[in-house]
Amino acid sequence: MTRICMIGCRKGGVTKTTTTVNLAYELSKLGKKVLVIDFDGQGDTTKYYGQDDSEFYIGDALIDRKFDLAKAIYPAIVNGIEQDNLHIIPGRRGDIMTKLDMDMISLPRREERLKLHLEKVAPSYDFILIDTTPGTSVLGLNAVMAATEYIFPTEFKEHSLDGVETLLEHIQDVRFIEEDEIKFIVVPSKISRTAKRALAYGKEYLAERWPRNTSKTVIWERSLFTEAEFEHEPASVIKAGHVAASYYKDLAKELIKNG
Repeated sequence: MTRICMIGCRKGGVTKTTTTVNLAYELSKLGKKVLVIDFDGQGDTTKYYGQDDSEFYIGDALIDRKFDLAKAIYPAIVNGIEQDNLHIIPGRRGDIMTKLDMDMISLPRREERLKLHLEKVAPSYDFILIDTTPGTSVLGLNAVMAATEYIFPTEFKEHSLDGVETLLEHIQDVRFIEEDEIKFIVVPSKISRTAKRALAYGKEYLAERWPRNTSKTVIWERSLFTEAEFEHEPASVIKAGHVAASYYKDLAKELIKNG
């Protein structure tokens, strides 16, 4: 069964796109067929995977119920090579996604359109990862409704952890369920080993709040991720032997194991 994972947090800058790009790539390297959907208005995931000038994007499907979603699916381009197991439905940068969100407000079944479209292509994939924006939007509602599980990257900071709490509450309201009915994992991300106070605070918070829903994998803060962002490539492509290149490999293995 296809696992549809929304990657989100109500706090910006917590590595949602970094997690999406690197996790998707590592899952594909482990033999999984992966589709990425870019809902982020910055379009960074689309740029990472080399499809920012594609003919079609996710908006074509969301606006038109008769649109063939397969036409908007492109192979991800990593290190100049089209990937066999990794595909993307591109987003668009800036105002185009904002306009899309506004145009969807008046549409029938506006919150279910992604879910309905994905029913036609999901059987071809093991994982579908949806990169999202921090705020509330119709696009965000579509991601919540389409997902079968949720991945919440978070820093060990109060605002970031509050962002996870807020999004969990939102998911409960939208899906009319309780927290213990939600399949989710909280991923400590961009964590500094030297920020002792934040490290202690974050560990204690997660141990008390989500002891069974926190990943064993920690994404430690490393300069490799900044370098990879500049190059628009997954971290393990930039420096395969670097210790940071193993973080998302480990997360991918953990996600598969906990399926």
